[in-house]
Amino acid sequence: MQPLVPDVQYAAFSVETQDAFVVGHEQTRVLVIDNFAGDVASIKRAACDVTNYAEDGKTGYPGIRTALPVAYVDAVMAAVTPLLYKHYVIPEALNPHVELAYYSLLTTPARELNPLQRLPHFDTHNPHYYAVLHYLNEGDFGGTGFFRHRPTGFERITNDRIDIYKQSASAFMAVRGLPEEKYINGSTNHYELITGVAYKANRLVIYPGNLLHSGLVTEAVDVCSDPEHGRLTANIFIDFH
Repeated sequence: MQPLVPDVQYAAFSVETQDAFVVGHEQTRVLVIDNFAGDVASIKRAACDVTNYAEDGKTGYPGIRTALPVAYVDAVMAAVTPLLYKHYVIPEALNPHVELAYYSLLTTPARELNPLQRLPHFDTHNPHYYAVLHYLNEGDFGGTGFFRHRPTGFERITNDRIDIYKQSASAFMAVRGLPEEKYINGSTNHYELITGVAYKANRLVIYPGNLLHSGLVTEAVDVCSDPEHGRLTANIFIDFH
């Protein structure tokens, strides 16, 4: 991965204030680490210095992104990889690989969301793929919610569930109509919000990428293209293979 922003020096990351809890009927583990970065200001400053934010064209994220500094990604990987092996059932023969790494800003107004962006999503159906989400800016921004698909009861979309899930979701919308033109930030007749992790500056959240999730977005607060004042996050996606 080539850096699109300058490398900066980061203070050591701390995982001492970590909390692990389980989500839903499927008891999926989610990790939360507060006060993660000793020098979160450097991370935010690098995000504000770069000007090439754009839609990533890969993930359907409703906003703009730019590549994270390599030094930041390497430091995060060193801190969280032992936790992933500790808390998740990952075969020791598999090694972690960074698939994507972005600064991210929510910028899409609700009226411009496509139907899939109005639903909870999963990053992949791969079994050992993890999302690492670092909340950066201070502010009363929306956190991250985890959902259950009501018709199937699925909370995680695995290899053996993906076809069933897609068929069921499509059939539901064919009868009930497309989701409302807004961000999903609570339960609907199609999805149940199980729980969420509140946004807090310098909080790190880790969860499996096949867990149904969504940002709990309030448009008036969260949609902003200014990295100094918006819902700025650092997102790293890790696959073990």
